[in-house]
Amino acid sequence: MIVEGPEVVMAVVAEEEELEAEVPMSTRPNNVIPQPNPNITALEDRFIQQQNSALAKMGKLSVGDESSFFPYRPNFGTGGTPVILWANYFELNANTASLFGYNVLVSPESSGADKAEQSSAKGKDKEKTKEAKGTKLAKIIKAALDTLPPTVVCATEYKASVIAKAKLPLPADSVIKVSIPKGSSGEERWAVKFNDPVSLDIGRLKQYLQTFDDKGNESVFPKFAAEVDALGVVLGHTPRSNANTAAVGTSRFFAFDANRSEIGPVTPESMINILRGYVQSVRLATGRLLLNVNVTHGVFRQPIPLCDLFKKLPLNNNTLKRFHGFLAKSRISCQVPSDKPGEWVTIERSVAGLARVGDGSGEEKRPMFKPNEYWGRPTTVKFFLRSPKEPRPAPPGLQYDTMVLVSDYHVAKYGRTHDVRPDERWPLINVGSPARPIYMLAEWCSLLPGQAVKAKLSATEAQSMIQFACRKPSLNAVSVTTNARSVLALDNNKLLDKFGVSVDKQLITVKGRMLPPPAITYPKGNSVESIKPQDGGWLLKGVRVSKPGRMIKNWTFLTVNCHPNQLQLVKTTMGQFVGFMAQNMGMAINKNATPAAGFQVQPRGEQELRAVFQKINPKPDLVIVVLGNQDADIYNAVKKMGDVEYGIQTVCVVHNKILNEKGQFGYFANVALKVNLKFGGVNHKLQAAHPLLSSGKTMVVGYDVTHPTNLAPGAGENAPSLVGLVASIDSDLGQWPAVAWQNPGRVEQLDVKLVENFKTRLQLWQKHNGGRLPENILIYRDGVSEGQFKMVLTAELPHIRTACSQMYVKQQPRITLIVSVKRHQTRFYPTDPQQTHFKSKSPKEGTIVDRGVTNVRYWDFFLQAHASLQGTARPAHYTVLMDEIFRPSYGAEAANNLEKVTHDMCYLYGRATKAVSICPPAYYADLVCTRARIHKHELFDDASSVVSGTQETVGDRRVHRNLENSMYYI
Repeated sequence: MIVEGPEVVMAVVAEEEELEAEVPMSTRPNNVIPQPNPNITALEDRFIQQQNSALAKMGKLSVGDESSFFPYRPNFGTGGTPVILWANYFELNANTASLFGYNVLVSPESSGADKAEQSSAKGKDKEKTKEAKGTKLAKIIKAALDTLPPTVVCATEYKASVIAKAKLPLPADSVIKVSIPKGSSGEERWAVKFNDPVSLDIGRLKQYLQTFDDKGNESVFPKFAAEVDALGVVLGHTPRSNANTAAVGTSRFFAFDANRSEIGPVTPESMINILRGYVQSVRLATGRLLLNVNVTHGVFRQPIPLCDLFKKLPLNNNTLKRFHGFLAKSRISCQVPSDKPGEWVTIERSVAGLARVGDGSGEEKRPMFKPNEYWGRPTTVKFFLRSPKEPRPAPPGLQYDTMVLVSDYHVAKYGRTHDVRPDERWPLINVGSPARPIYMLAEWCSLLPGQAVKAKLSATEAQSMIQFACRKPSLNAVSVTTNARSVLALDNNKLLDKFGVSVDKQLITVKGRMLPPPAITYPKGNSVESIKPQDGGWLLKGVRVSKPGRMIKNWTFLTVNCHPNQLQLVKTTMGQFVGFMAQNMGMAINKNATPAAGFQVQPRGEQELRAVFQKINPKPDLVIVVLGNQDADIYNAVKKMGDVEYGIQTVCVVHNKILNEKGQFGYFANVALKVNLKFGGVNHKLQAAHPLLSSGKTMVVGYDVTHPTNLAPGAGENAPSLVGLVASIDSDLGQWPAVAWQNPGRVEQLDVKLVENFKTRLQLWQKHNGGRLPENILIYRDGVSEGQFKMVLTAELPHIRTACSQMYVKQQPRITLIVSVKRHQTRFYPTDPQQTHFKSKSPKEGTIVDRGVTNVRYWDFFLQAHASLQGTARPAHYTVLMDEIFRPSYGAEAANNLEKVTHDMCYLYGRATKAVSICPPAYYADLVCTRARIHKHELFDDASSVVSGTQETVGDRRVHRNLENSMYYI
């Protein structure tokens, strides 16, 4: 069990201070930084030279040719100042020619008695046939593998795969039958079926990384997926087999024993622990296999007795509902009376939740609850005491086939031999199922350690998570090279030795470059002022927006949950703010349209806000909403009403910030940038934009899909996925109107709706460019994994082509399609203290890496455009899936040109005076998805139960036609 308290918190802090004192290799004066592997560099250069020579002989590819999918890298970039960086990768050595992969299927092996019992239960129990999951499945697979001779070398992820060094000596039917303990007595019998093995050619994989020759499989992507997965299973087997390590998903591992665990501080009333762990993945790079290792963080249930858990919060209906969701699908250890007087035995059980009204749909008679009580306690719940199959006396004082109080049953059955006194304060724990409940006393139960949980964090817990996770790069680098190797069992691992797998002890170094920032321009008086960004940003001082939006004729303000006595101060401040926008920022707003009085509301829900919106007359162009605090529910309600119901642009401000004279003008300016964008303005421009952008012939597009995630168990089961699509309308790249729509839930691939929605972006460009359509379309597709790249090309790109074919009469546009990803695990650490950000100590803004950790066959690069103020900077990863623009236009300079276009655009994010971490089209598309989720919050609300008819109505909500061609989502 993890002991938590002041001592643990102090230990964590002391450890971090010690790590920080241990200056990493990058800044030790006596330590020589190893140069990037020269053999890899030579191989990269040789492949580029050979490939370019071959392509020159073949001639240019035709537009639309499928052979342009996954284009070859045209060259490595050369722009910027060279820099050497550590990467969080170790070289991975696999000294084996082949492996064998087995899929395993686990099913119950029923005896005659079991079959009879299942037959008698038919019709009474709606539950599915017994299925092994989680811990039980792992025990079954382990038991099966334990029957094999000790000379067999194999690994598993304890779910569906077994990887072996040689073919397994299996029975003729390839089925291994095993027994595992059932409760405190008895056994369960299971059959483990091994499918025919698949040969995994590790030798050919390693050869491919030297030659990149994969004849006959050129269109396959990702390459050698089965072999890579197999190596991942081998590397994950030992930490996954460690009883003191929690495995989350396929590749995240967290130690929870006292010697290795890294626990973040939480408040006493919290039910969770925040753990630091490590994630690993096998990567194919030029000339070698690499193991990517990074720090990760997870939320876990505290391993404490349940009665101590219940003491953390008052037991009312809301908190019991929270406990029910928190405990669902958890594992507990139970101390139950044994047959011997005074002795107790420990058993493990899975929790269905708390005892509640509605349990027992599969029983002959449902449990009975006290009237007006939803959550059951031992002294208030009765269950049907069924006669046993084999006759035996009923517990003293009780009768079979009658309804019995849970507390009476426990006292009668165990009270004479054990000290059993059910505590009426605590709810009962259901260790059966909702259909067939089995109620356990809470005081007998404790949560087992190492259980990750999907829980909505409180504001305090979220802040604790951020503070715990936010560490300097040097600390993370040391953790990756020390603690991670212990948790992931990368050293002294006998299983890896038997497989011929080893992991180098030192991180690799790679070549990077620091791209210079572009100059930004603003109008100033009758001239244009050029600003050179410093440390990834610049000050908005004494300048105006580049292009004001349409005139804001009428505006008003609304205070929400503010003190009534502050209304006059708010009114005065609103006048100052509007004057600032007009005079200082050069925006088009009627500063004399200040209403005689604003509107006040102390809402208990949406209805009060809606009533105020209905009262506003005449209908304003803009409503400034002053919030008493940062209330997400109120913010969401304001946006739904403004964006969807009334078609009014809204901007929310927090009263203690906008009323605070200290830093007030800076706050005014930040809010004004949003307002100008909402009304069609352009806030700033590039002084020397790339010709591809400044020519006015290229439309830049971004689109993203967001899925219903981080919901409580059972919540949002039918929630849709939401798509956000943005596109530039002219050469300024300052306006990005959006469109959003629904996709089937948890489906990344877009359907035919993409055709019509993409056409709306082309029509908008046409409207703003004298009837002309763009000659080039540069697309950034956000957020798909490598396994989905082919889907984007074969399923989504055809819809885009169809949209274009319906809009273009003759020549079709040239399209370049790029995937941008932020959710990856690659990090870079500086080797030179002079080339770090002064505050965070991460690499400087503009750092780009396109070799060393990449695969030379494909065209991708990592770009950290932004300046990370704290923590370890995460670069964006860009992969070119198809290119009809850059290589045909720029040849060998295609990489430099694409990198410059992408990097420069990161300085054009309209609502900030700094470079952002991912280029604006992808960033904006993500914001559109987030806003769409707010518009349809009922479909994603943990507390809501939406019937199908209501779901269809909510799903039909769209942005009001007044705002549909604006940046309402900012």
